[in-house]
Amino acid sequence: MFEVRGLCKGYGESGNYTVEGINLQINKGSIHGLIGHNGSGKTTIIKCLTGIYKPDQGTVTLDGKTVYENTAVKEKIGYVADSNHMFSSYKVKKMVALYKNLYPDFSKDEFEKLNLIFQVNTNKRISQLSKGQQMRVSFMLNMARKPEVMILDEPTSGLDAIAKKDLLDILVTSVENNDMIVLISSHHLSELERICDDVTLIRDGRIYVQDELEEVTAKMAKYQLVFPEGAPGELYHRKDVCHISNVGSVYTVVLPGTDEIFEEEMRKQGAVVVEQMPMGLEESFIYMNRQNGSDYITGGDN
Repeated sequence: MFEVRGLCKGYGESGNYTVEGINLQINKGSIHGLIGHNGSGKTTIIKCLTGIYKPDQGTVTLDGKTVYENTAVKEKIGYVADSNHMFSSYKVKKMVALYKNLYPDFSKDEFEKLNLIFQVNTNKRISQLSKGQQMRVSFMLNMARKPEVMILDEPTSGLDAIAKKDLLDILVTSVENNDMIVLISSHHLSELERICDDVTLIRDGRIYVQDELEEVTAKMAKYQLVFPEGAPGELYHRKDVCHISNVGSVYTVVLPGTDEIFEEEMRKQGAVVVEQMPMGLEESFIYMNRQNGSDYITGGDN
């Protein structure tokens, strides 16, 4: 199990924490999504999880063993950053040789197998590669280490649609076949919805929502209502409604969770159709944040 307990981290001498009170439990063979808008603290959390930063308070452990300054544990954790952490002057094949020397479990055969999919020229220097190609190389290098934990920060950034699908498929297969633990941060929520078992939304450095994927998407409900004579004025003044729009007599209303009382009230007030519509992860998070006075921004990092 990969476990985070009471994680707090700040910068400087102000005494204020950038992230505070972070708790996570990720079991073997599962994928956990980490979501947050710009400045929410995602990258700070990730760097604590990978052992790059030392937590000011709290613990990060793998199977009960501390990650920070523990080389044996850190060797079991793969990390794909959202920016290039490789030696820019090295050719890809030299990076492969370096990883083989650094990590006992590194498999050159596995790297080459993955490169049959991603098709990166190993004779090129890292600096000659596009961001998407650099991301491919970082992913392949870390997967070839055969890690117990894989942490990825915006791993599909710069990738085309085919490469994105390939990367996510490889992750899912590794989780299913090898019981790998995956934590993935992305602003592409549709991608997370496809692969994640659980998700955590970080807001202002704290956990705002944390649950199984199905439970998260059920926290908001979207209704389609048809009012032939127009919607009653009361609908616009309900405090539980966080979105309302219409095209002619068809109204779309979003509110927290399924509400049978709301449905019955709408029928009594003239709605001839009251139908609950499906909501995806991205749409759910947008409205959860609007409900609490802050729009969720899908983009960027940190």
